[in-house]
Amino acid sequence: MPPERSLRTGQGSALQGILINGALGAAKLAAGVFGHSYALIADASESFADVLGSCVTLFGLRVAAEPADQTHPAGHGRAETLASAMTALALCVVGALIFWQAALSLHVSRPAPSPLTLLVLVPVIFVKERMFHWMRTRGKEIGSLAIVADAWHQRSDVVTSVAALTGIIVAWIGGPAWSHADSWAAMAASLWLVGTGLWLLGPALHELMEGSVDPALLEFIEETSRNCPGIKGIDKVWVRKLGMRLIVDLHIEVDPHISVQEGHRLAHEVKDKLQRELPQVRDVMVHVEPFDPERAKRPYRIQKGVTR
Repeated sequence: MPPERSLRTGQGSALQGILINGALGAAKLAAGVFGHSYALIADASESFADVLGSCVTLFGLRVAAEPADQTHPAGHGRAETLASAMTALALCVVGALIFWQAALSLHVSRPAPSPLTLLVLVPVIFVKERMFHWMRTRGKEIGSLAIVADAWHQRSDVVTSVAALTGIIVAWIGGPAWSHADSWAAMAASLWLVGTGLWLLGPALHELMEGSVDPALLEFIEETSRNCPGIKGIDKVWVRKLGMRLIVDLHIEVDPHISVQEGHRLAHEVKDKLQRELPQVRDVMVHVEPFDPERAKRPYRIQKGVTR
């Protein structure tokens, strides 16, 4: 999928998340207040955190869509990665706040939650689970860490809603002695939120630190470049991921007796072919080296960005 279309798709997914989460959060908050359920109020807080996370994702994707300029010659793609990291951190913060508030509520006397709150929770669980699968699929299709992180934000709402559902049922069936069951359920769900946030933070930090990309992608780039007429070998391949865009640094080996002009032409052929085969490649920097048959025979001739 072309990067421009991918960005538009990601922005549409984030905007949809904002509208749906806002409506569901308001419904859960009202049901929690009138139904005397702390778990449902905490669940509503998580939904509003989802709204904030989707806003961050939308903003990050809009910044990432801006063209390269003097201050950012490689483009603004890292804004999408930063949005992913901020969404992951938001999950951790929301989880910690829910745990703290739920722990404080254990010492407060209150009536058992109303079973009417289940009329809100059950539809919410189905809607949010459907949103999770839809957004995660979209995120993987367009290669967006921010959309995938936002999808897991939706799944976190499912977990808190299931925890609230369990707590309310236990408190309802168990009577006054179990009136704090939904607080315990909220605390259990908050631990899952923090764990998910930390799990999502890893890939974002890996990308920000310019960690290695998928080995299959490196193999594809190497094979595609090697198959260009006139290319004798590939010495090194580096790939940097800038949000949904890729920057490739490639060392090709050519006949040492050809002219500089011919070497320049071959380099452009490799670059053009890679950008045709991989629309997400923003730029390819090609370094031309003379082919050495003796060096090619070495058994440890492995590229992937490692100098021989």
